[in-house]
Amino acid sequence: MSETTLPLLRLQAIENRAEVQALFETWREALAGDERFKGARNSFKDAGEPVKGAFEWRANLRPVGVPAGLDIVIRLNDVSASYTPLDRGSPGAFGRDLADGAIYALRQWYDSKRIGSKPLKEENLAQYGAPQSAELSYPASQGNAGRGRLYLVLARLTDPAEAVGPFCFEALSGFHRVAAAAREDLW
Repeated sequence: MSETTLPLLRLQAIENRAEVQALFETWREALAGDERFKGARNSFKDAGEPVKGAFEWRANLRPVGVPAGLDIVIRLNDVSASYTPLDRGSPGAFGRDLADGAIYALRQWYDSKRIGSKPLKEENLAQYGAPQSAELSYPASQGNAGRGRLYLVLARLTDPAEAVGPFCFEALSGFHRVAAAAREDLW
């Protein structure tokens, strides 16, 4: 990833439980091949765990060389057997670029613990030289869909497995760099 601001990706949220399960496993396997992500500091919990009214996938990523970990929680609400929408409060997601079919692992930039109580906007991210970001689109029928939150692109899962670890490492490093700069500006 370069220091130049990359264009904001516009992605469709992936809200199918079986597809999210498969993508979570693909991501886990790709990171397992990168030495920086091996060890107890990085964990993927049993995927698709049923929780009250939803299904959750959890990961804590703290590769060697990054100052702090980052939790990723992807939560699909269990509305019916065929309708499991993404919980908008969940910090993690998978998204698909409808233009080329590429699939991305995402994490919201919003992080009150590390950045502050206000979500970062696209212009803030550009100011801080942030790694590539995305926004998710939802059907118009879903009220307040997405709440305008931006996501850090953690990985492009349609890339070869050996490219996923380095991309994710750079994204996590960029998240912490931006978070440190945003904290200084906001506090």
